[in-house]
Amino acid sequence: MKEDIIVLVSGGMDSATLLWLAKNNFRNVYAISFKYGQKHSIELDFARRLVERAGIKKHFIIEIPHLKELKGSALTDEDIDVPAEEYPKNEPPITTVPMRNLTFLSIAASFCDIYEIENIGIGIHSVDSPYPDCRGEFASSVEAAINASSIMVAKKKNRIKVYTPFLGMTKTDVLKLGLELNVPYELTYSCYRGSLPPCGTCATCIQREEAFKSLGIEDPLKKQINH
Repeated sequence: MKEDIIVLVSGGMDSATLLWLAKNNFRNVYAISFKYGQKHSIELDFARRLVERAGIKKHFIIEIPHLKELKGSALTDEDIDVPAEEYPKNEPPITTVPMRNLTFLSIAASFCDIYEIENIGIGIHSVDSPYPDCRGEFASSVEAAINASSIMVAKKKNRIKVYTPFLGMTKTDVLKLGLELNVPYELTYSCYRGSLPPCGTCATCIQREEAFKSLGIEDPLKKQINH
């Protein structure tokens, strides 16, 4: 029998693709999204639309107020502008939010305990992502910590798995898979600046545009906005 999964849904391409993949591979699919003090909430609007289109079991939207108090990230600090540039090669970018994925996964794990969900899905990919919490080392470490502290695991003697099917992929690889799964990419949003249409110059906009261009297709979000 297939297991259940709770998927971290940001509203972006990776989490949307993971949500559609989970629909094919798991029994009951839950979604969880976070208000963590990001400067704009447009990505959450897209997350809601994605989950509604997916027609999954339940969507939790959780507030995490403390991350907004941390200075130094262009995603949460009002005094820092999001730069118009590609991701740096050898260091975490200014858009890194300290311990964000660790916080997200620990909260998702608490829902696993209550709803007896055996898997947590996160759409991280380390090949072309510079974030430290998008690596395989991070995923395996946090999985170990979750299982060491889980009430459900202690009672049922099973394990909670952190499901990371995109770890060895690039953004283009994820997009290829999503096209096969008929992911509605017109309902996804990637811009760090929160503008609509997207700015096109921040690192995640650049990476998204490069992925669509590499496959010779137009971004359906851009196409929808232009029409």
